[in-house]
Amino acid sequence: MLKRFAAIIAAISFLFFMPSQVIASSDLIFSDTKDHWAQSYIAKAAQQNLMQGIGKNEQGDIIFAPNELVSRSQAAAVLERAFGFDYDEQQFAQKPVVLDYFQDVGEQSWYANAVLLCTINEIFPFKGDHFFPDRTITRLEMAQAIQSSFTAQNINVVMIMLMPDFNDTKNLSNEEMNAVVFVHNTGIMKGNDGNFRPYDNLTRAELARVITACKELIDLNTQPDSSQAQASLSLEKKILKEQQENMTVDLELPLIVGMADGTLQDEINSRWEKEAADFRQEVASTLEEYVNGAQTYGYPVRNYEAVSRVQESFLSDGFLSLYIDYYSYTGGAHGFTDRRAYNIDLTTGRELRLSDLFAPDFNYISIINEEIKKQIQAGDEIFFDGELGFQSITENQPFYIEEGNLVIYFGLYEIAPYAAGIQEFRFPLDRFGNNLIAGLF
Repeated sequence: MLKRFAAIIAAISFLFFMPSQVIASSDLIFSDTKDHWAQSYIAKAAQQNLMQGIGKNEQGDIIFAPNELVSRSQAAAVLERAFGFDYDEQQFAQKPVVLDYFQDVGEQSWYANAVLLCTINEIFPFKGDHFFPDRTITRLEMAQAIQSSFTAQNINVVMIMLMPDFNDTKNLSNEEMNAVVFVHNTGIMKGNDGNFRPYDNLTRAELARVITACKELIDLNTQPDSSQAQASLSLEKKILKEQQENMTVDLELPLIVGMADGTLQDEINSRWEKEAADFRQEVASTLEEYVNGAQTYGYPVRNYEAVSRVQESFLSDGFLSLYIDYYSYTGGAHGFTDRRAYNIDLTTGRELRLSDLFAPDFNYISIINEEIKKQIQAGDEIFFDGELGFQSITENQPFYIEEGNLVIYFGLYEIAPYAAGIQEFRFPLDRFGNNLIAGLF
């Protein structure tokens, strides 16, 4: 038994990412992942050739070993495969080799090139002339590596302005906490029971979820900007920044340009101007009272913040879909993000409701409800139970359109605790067939 166990463990390193050992197929099911919480993520990671099985068990079934821990070398291989690192624009007198950097990574090892590319692109926080390829990687180290990967590839990800409130991250450095904020707010890595577990080792199941979330963001944020296809119509951003005593204002406003109807264009843009002004005023409305109270009772004054960020999702000649995240901090335990989506018929200026997307006799509500319930049950997020939990979408349900997908979302506290963030559920548009209003997208 011991020899068989040792053989399986040895196979993990050999089969983890060797291209010649790919066992994935579009309908691959591992014998040891059925009913596992990460089953769908594992299948997706295998289909995308990001992760593979480790071999077969005594019965001849392919196994994934979802609870095995991930080593540093394996993490490097996954990240290199997902992000496609190269030498970028760096110039070398001669081609670098991994031994130029680490004494413990052999040139012939299967992970040598991945470690080299990650090192050149400054992905890992590890320092020194030893990489320790067999050492397990922690969740915090993976979070830092993921943030560095997006930075190295110049992939800008618009995220929810939200400071996670974890019980076990209070002693992290600013740099470490920035990485936690990034992976949390992008939905790549989440905590549970109020903890992020920064020093826990990462499992293969967790890695499958993490790397497929990364790949989704990579693909989403490296698609050609749909506005570039428009000869004249485009969406720009107007920036309003202001630093007052005890308050920071940092606002992005959408600005649509190039519409044939200039009056309608001004009308649409003025809505966002007014909304930004109202938001700023609302945040500032309690500032004087807050400062006076702090001075009276001797507690510290924390800087108020009014921040907004724009995310364009879809733009065509006749339709615009985007959302704005309005983040406010008014001296409490944490700030609050209000996401507001806009789905505008550019021929009339009218904002479309969810029900406007579908044929009148199409029961889209029950179809979407059923799928959301399935995704909630299959996911690892924390959701409210009973009457506080998800019941049903409405005809006025907030949504936006991204390339090829309808995205339904729920605000903070709506169906899950604050720490779970804004909850999103994606539906491929082609799933609705001919029941979508023709010519809209």
